[in-house]
Amino acid sequence: MAKNGFKMIDAELHVMEPVDLWDRYIDAEFKSRAPRRMSEKKWDIRTMVEGEVMASMTDYNFPAMNPAEENALADRYADEIAANFDPASQLSAMDKEGLDLAVLYPTSAMFITAKNGMDPRFAEAACRAYNEWLFDYIQEADPTRLFGAAAISPHDVETAVVEARRSVEKLGFKALFLRPNMFNGRAWHDSYYDPLWATAQDLNVPIGFHETTGSRMPATGADRFPDDLGIAHIATHSIEQMMACMDIVMGGVMERFPALQFAFLEGQCGWLPFWLDRMDEHYEWRYPLGDMQHLKLKPSEYFNRQGYVAVEVDEKFVSHVVEAVGDDRIVTTSDYPHGDAKFPNAMDTFMDLPLSDSSKNKILWENPKRLYGI
Repeated sequence: MAKNGFKMIDAELHVMEPVDLWDRYIDAEFKSRAPRRMSEKKWDIRTMVEGEVMASMTDYNFPAMNPAEENALADRYADEIAANFDPASQLSAMDKEGLDLAVLYPTSAMFITAKNGMDPRFAEAACRAYNEWLFDYIQEADPTRLFGAAAISPHDVETAVVEARRSVEKLGFKALFLRPNMFNGRAWHDSYYDPLWATAQDLNVPIGFHETTGSRMPATGADRFPDDLGIAHIATHSIEQMMACMDIVMGGVMERFPALQFAFLEGQCGWLPFWLDRMDEHYEWRYPLGDMQHLKLKPSEYFNRQGYVAVEVDEKFVSHVVEAVGDDRIVTTSDYPHGDAKFPNAMDTFMDLPLSDSSKNKILWENPKRLYGI
């Protein structure tokens, strides 16, 4: 398409699921408990999951957004709302942005595993239903332009392995989606998850971590500002990605699974040089004391081998990130169709970032192409 002279892959384009997705797709055993959207308004993503209203803070009755935001979204997404965010509208939105290809991540389905202590069988069934719907959605749209990231439940690693393998081998998905939060008090580097990491490595698909504010998971910011989504959102996305990155790198997951790739998405990239430097400093300090013997490389070396981070389309600080750590491990996204997206001018905004054409080409095409094996 080359709208701005570049081929472009959206590394994390979102879908807006229909309100009746789980009613139609979840196993009959769980139909009475099926996750459901709380409103017919197409932009209201509040979702009921096992008695919890997700995409909201502690006051479940507060509006999903203020009137100013509702009006802005109704205007920006008028065509897509009129089409009920159907498969054709997904392609039309990509054309507006000039996107050639995209890997699809969820919206409401980000909440279907987002509570500690969930019934593992229900959480797995909810993920499986979403993945089935996403497969059908992609087939109706264009499977040569759209690729799926499968929702995987961390509540039971055995069924997670089964669904990961099914999603890749049967449905043809290109990634596994997980929330970055710590589930059920268990770190991501705990050996409990090793079967999932081993499966993803064997399938040659990356793990895409993506946070959402307003879940029932422990999340930095939400714990201190439980009644203010606007404030909590500043912290949750970036800091939860930082914590997951530290967990995966310092806990030795990348050491144990050297071919497995991890993408830390929609949390900006400005933190990366500082965080890698801090992890390296602690590695050098603690290694002689015996704390880091499980790591054979410096933390930054693991990330540069197996990690990716997403730059926001208006994140001008990216020039300093590229100067500090290079441009080989950065991707980007339009974040369509969310409220904080810059749609329909997201990729035009990206073009104004202080980056060389070579870096733009890597971030828009070469890096996501390599990450997802497209």
